[in-house]
Amino acid sequence: MSKNLNSTVSQESLYSNEGTPLLDREGSIMSDLSITPLPGMQIRCHLIQKSGALSQCPTGDALAGAKSGKNHYWVDIDADPRYAAELREWLQKLNLPTFVIDVLSEPPELWASQVIPLQKAVLAVIRTLPEEADSDEIAHLAALCLRNMLITFTSCQRSETAALYALVFQRMNVSERLPSPTSSGALIAWLRFHLDRTSQVLRALRHLVVSMDEAMDRDGVQSVDLEEIILAKDQLLRLLSVAEEQSECIESLSAAVETFDSSSFGSSSLPILRAKAGSTERTAIRLEKNLSDLRQRSEGYEHQMTNRRLAVLTVVSAVFMPLTLFTGIWGMNFENMPELSKPYAYPLALVFMILLAMIMIVYFRRAGWFD
Repeated sequence: MSKNLNSTVSQESLYSNEGTPLLDREGSIMSDLSITPLPGMQIRCHLIQKSGALSQCPTGDALAGAKSGKNHYWVDIDADPRYAAELREWLQKLNLPTFVIDVLSEPPELWASQVIPLQKAVLAVIRTLPEEADSDEIAHLAALCLRNMLITFTSCQRSETAALYALVFQRMNVSERLPSPTSSGALIAWLRFHLDRTSQVLRALRHLVVSMDEAMDRDGVQSVDLEEIILAKDQLLRLLSVAEEQSECIESLSAAVETFDSSSFGSSSLPILRAKAGSTERTAIRLEKNLSDLRQRSEGYEHQMTNRRLAVLTVVSAVFMPLTLFTGIWGMNFENMPELSKPYAYPLALVFMILLAMIMIVYFRRAGWFD
């Protein structure tokens, strides 16, 4: 998949696939379609009420209502990982545009954040945090915003994104939660949920970093283990990559809606999303610098302790060097060694060596080797 976050697709490519396309020239549902899910696939349809609340409805009602243009709907499709050929064949039965099929049928690991604008539709692929925020997995979700219908889609591992649907539905199914009771309003609320989730996880990590900083100032650098800082840095880098892709995606979406129907997005909704995404990205960058400072302090303390240990070993070696010299001299096997015949030679030698060791220790202490 192309890494370009803002691709432009010609209007002709929207209608280039075989069969009756999903959209007509006005951006509405054309054909009477019925969606039959593949084994293991989950399809959830919702009517967007005038109050902005959501109510679940049958697939047929959603398609018919979207075709009539009287109501707006949100359809969530959880395909779960499956063979690309199988998924492509199923998507083609929905008469989706060719470029949408190409994007959605790719394996999840090849997905990349991007926005593809059309005259009456917008396809957005955005990176999100997996169900377990500290997981190393990379999760992307797709949203196809039509005039009367929002279709969200994922083929990631269900263990990564399954619980997110319930959280999104709970968040969006509140009166006046949507900026407008339309498909574009649902898209804004859907995006806002994922941006807020990234921001919340980042705030929790920031609280952890502040706690570590305070502990270092209060109890000393040794109170925080270097491994904790490294783990926090790894989690931050994952969050930063998500925040950067989300910010770029929102920026591209802001430009893309100019070719769609900018009035339906509201005059302030997208600027608020842009501010939110940009703020999260900047916070992550600042937090990365703070963690780098903490790591430098911790590594500096480790180096300092290593130097102290080496200094102690150096002092011990220096103290025992002359003692080893005298021991070597008195251990020679010469017949004429006058001091060996003296009655008090042994205790005098011990006292001499002890005094010499104490003098050297005092010297090194005054020289600052034990500070």
